[in-house]
Formats: sequence, C-alpha cells, structure tokens
Amino acid sequence: MIEVKKLSKEHKKFGIKLFFSYITFALLLVSSITIIHIYLSDDLALHKFEREVTLQSSEKKKEFDSFFKKRRDGILAIARNEYFLQYTNEGTYNYYIDLLFLTIMEANKEYMQMRFIDKNGFEKLRFEREKNSQEPYKRLKLQDKSNRYYFQNAKLTKNGEVWFSPIDLNIEHEKIEKPNKSVVRVATPIYTNNNFQGILIINIFTKDLFESITKSTIYDIYITDNAGYYMRHKNKAYNWSLYNSKHRLDHDFEDEIVYEIQKDNLNARVLTNNIFVQPLSLENQRFNMILVETDKSIKEIADNNNKMIIAILIFSFFMAIIFSIIFSNPLKRMYAIVVSQAEKLHDLAINLDKKVRIETLKNAKKDRLLQNQSKLAELGDMIGNIAHQWRHPLTRLSLTLQNLKAFQAKGKLGDKLLNESLDNSLHQIEFMSNTIDNFKDFYKKDTNKKDFLIIEAIESILKIIGPTLEHNNIEIIITDENNLSIFGNKNEFSQVLMNLIVNAKDAFEDKNIASPKIEINIQKIEKRIKIEIIDNAGGIEKNIILNIFDPYFTTKDSKGTGIGLYLSKAIIEDKMKGKLSVENKDNGAVFTIYLEST
Repeated sequence: MIEVKKLSKEHKKFGIKLFFSYITFALLLVSSITIIHIYLSDDLALHKFEREVTLQSSEKKKEFDSFFKKRRDGILAIARNEYFLQYTNEGTYNYYIDLLFLTIMEANKEYMQMRFIDKNGFEKLRFEREKNSQEPYKRLKLQDKSNRYYFQNAKLTKNGEVWFSPIDLNIEHEKIEKPNKSVVRVATPIYTNNNFQGILIINIFTKDLFESITKSTIYDIYITDNAGYYMRHKNKAYNWSLYNSKHRLDHDFEDEIVYEIQKDNLNARVLTNNIFVQPLSLENQRFNMILVETDKSIKEIADNNNKMIIAILIFSFFMAIIFSIIFSNPLKRMYAIVVSQAEKLHDLAINLDKKVRIETLKNAKKDRLLQNQSKLAELGDMIGNIAHQWRHPLTRLSLTLQNLKAFQAKGKLGDKLLNESLDNSLHQIEFMSNTIDNFKDFYKKDTNKKDFLIIEAIESILKIIGPTLEHNNIEIIITDENNLSIFGNKNEFSQVLMNLIVNAKDAFEDKNIASPKIEINIQKIEKRIKIEIIDNAGGIEKNIILNIFDPYFTTKDSKGTGIGLYLSKAIIEDKMKGKLSVENKDNGAVFTIYLEST
C-alpha cells in the first residue's frame, strides 16, 4: 500500500526546499542586478556630469558673450548719433549731449565712466560714478590722457570698429584703486567727414558679470587668465590673484590638468569625471572658466545610488517570498491529487506503483534541474539586454527626481511642474514594463523549425532594440518587395540579425556618425534569398576584416566578448546551410546572407 503519510512528509520537505530555492534564486538575481547597477552607475554619473555641466557652461558662456556684445552695440549706437557727431565736430549741442550721457549712465548701472577724448588726447566730456549703485555725475576737472595706452590703442582702431581693453582692476596713476574694482574699457574712434575727432570710451564694472557666471549650487566655478592667475576663485581671498596673492592654477590642480586647461587649441570638454573647462574669449583675450563638481553634489549622488540599491534588495526579497508561496501552491495541489489516487491504484499494481512513483520523482527532479539551468542561461542574456534598455529610462527618472528636488529647494515646484514630472515618470515606468513583455516574448524557448517571413523576424528585433535605435537617431530602411520567407528557427535567425544591427549601432557611436543609417535589402536571386545589411559607419579596417568571424576576436575592448559574429556565422552556415560574408562598400560595411528559398 502507498504510504500516504510518508508521501505527505516528502511533499512538505519538497515545499520547503522549493521555497528556499526561489529565495536563493531571487537573491542571486538581485545580486546580479545590483552588480550591474554599480558597474553602470559610474558611467551614468560621468555622462550625467558631462551632459549637465555642458549645458550650464554653455549658458554662462552665452551670458559672457552677450554682455560684451551689448556693450559693443551700445557704444557704436552712441558713436553714430547725429547730434553727438555734430558735437565732436563743431562743439554744439553741449546741453543735449550732457543729457544724453547722463541718461545712458542712468540706464546702465554697470557703466563706471563715459568720456569723449579729443584727437589730441584731452578729455572734453566725462560722466562717472564710484559704484554701480550710485548716481552718475559730470566731472568738471578734466585731464590729459594722450599718453594712456587705451587712447593710443583706440585711436588706431578702424572707423566703425570697437576696441576692448584687458579686463583688470582699475589702475589710476600706476596704483590699484581701493577698494578693488574690476573693469573693462570699451572704446571706438569718432570720425566726421573722414576726419579723426577723438575717441568715445566707456569704463564698465565687471563685478556683477563675474558673480553671475560663477554662481552655482552644483559646481565650484573658477575663472583664470591665460597665464593661470585667478580672476575669480571659490575662496574670495584668491580673487584677482595676479595683483594680490599670486595664487595660480597649479596651486589647486595637478600639473596634467593645468596643462590641459592652458592648451591654446582647447575646446570646451570634460577633463576628469568632475572637472570641466569652458574657454571664454574677448577680442584677443583668452580666459578659462573651470567648473568643478562640489563634494556635496558628489556625496548626494553616491547616497542616492546606495539608497536605490538598498530599496531594490528589500523589495526583491519580499517579492521573492510572495512568489515562492504562490508558485508552491500548484505543486501542493498536484501532490494532493497523487495522494488521493494512491489507494485506487494499489489494487492494480502495488509494486509497479512504487517503481513508477520513485522514477517519477527522480525524473521530475531531473526535469526541474534542466529547466532551471536553461532558464538561468536565458535570464543571463535577458538581464544584460534589460539593463541596456532600462539605462535611459532610469536616467530620465533620476534626472526628473533630481529636478523636482532642485525646484523644491528653490521654491519653484508648482502643481503644473509636479504633474508634468509625475506623468513623465509614469511614462518611463510604463515603457520599462512594456520592455519586459517584449523581452519575454523574444527570448521564449523555441526549437522548432518552420517557414517564417523574414520581415516578421526583423519586426520582432525592432521591438527589442527599436527604442535604442530611435534614441541614437539611427534610420532603418527595409526593402522586401516580395514578402519573402525562409525555413529555419526564427529566434536563432533573429539573433543573427540583432547581432549585425547592434554592431552597426556601436560603430555609429564609436565613430560619431552624423546621420547614421542601416539598410536591410531582401531579394530573391534564382533559388536563393539574398539579405544585405548595409551601414554608413565608415567600414571595417582592412587589417581585421578577415578575422571578425573568429571566436573571441573583438574590437570593443572590455565591452565585447568576441563570440557574437562567430555564433552568427555558425547559425547561418551550420544550422541553416547558408552563407554569411562581409565586405566594405562606399561609406560602410555590407554583411550578406545567402539562404535557400522555401
């Protein structure tokens, strides 16, 4: 007779083992995701820093350039004034010109001085203020400026052009004025009837400009001259270090960084994972704006990553328990049915029943072991692809949350912005959920060979990597006029096409192709089907093109495994009895597949 109690006891032990197996598997899965997250977080942080600092530095450069463009336009507008020109030529309209200068000074609080100096270097008209918050006044005591560098340079400037002095502290009689005033002089020559009458010169305070472009809650911002002396430093004691402390770049940064910053042909770019340099220029003057991510900002990013990892671990642990209980119930019911039928089978074949029961248990364990091994292999591939697909939505979610935090800190978080941010976050989460469904269908085990349309295989691929291609602005052109089909394993064939498309995408990114495009041409030639995958990524180097199908040969350094193209060739030529080859044509590589027509 079947020992019902013993079977029930085995059932209970098996349920416990199954429960802990799910827990162990879930922990391994979460650990893998955590390791991937940690691995990718540094790369994401660098790209986040580069993206945000480029945007902010660009805005500050625009502010810098706009400031001096307005001053250029302003002085030229005065120089073209009909009454002012008549004043410089004939000395008339004195009252009107006084009123004009006073009005302009009132409208431009950053103007320190406005002067007209005649052709002999004598001041004829001078309005000034001590601070940008004070009212301007006309100075009656005028001076000879014929020997000053700014007069000599300005009078040599072409008619209709503007001369800018170096940006420095205001120096009078070879002494730096106290308290310090950072100024720039803007001048243009005045001509009437092609005769030089003198120069119009405006001294402009630059303190507010420098305070504005160095203000940031995320970065410490420095501005240096071409010699490496600080004009602005996060420590105010080092401002204008050429005149005061002699503090230089090499006191704060390593020699390699200083060398990169002071390169003559330097463009705006990231120097390290938290240092960015943005060149500024004014006429022939060169300055460097250096943005360094603050320790507080770096710590916040690290803290956020740690919190996310802990949240994932806790959530996954509890979900593993729930799913373990849910998945164990069907097995409990199955065992209950077996136990209920045991008595009925006893009279027929007690010995056979024992053997069948024992063999059934053994085979069930073997089947489950094989199934788990197969699932683990597929999950490895799926995890890598999901991590790739989720990288951008997770980045957008992170940026959305950080923006909400930033706007809340500034008191600018309104209902509209909050709702828009929540809608955007929900959209990203829905995208991630749909991605899981697509991956589940794509990686479903299928060993059957059958006739299938080539276009259907391509469409299943685009469900997986289509968003990535769209994000990288990669155009896909498919030509299949006859809607051709082939015989084989659809999933294996899809993996081949995916490898070729992903390799092309990586080539576009590595070579920074402006208008990336992939063409897939499908046509029937006699009894064979020809499939071409064409890109415009510049082609494959001649010295390696013969080796790209070799196992473990890769051009992607640590990013590649070197088995993708090897397996693709094996699937096409060994399993599908076709031919896979590659050659360079025009602006890129052409992978050609020949298969027998159905």
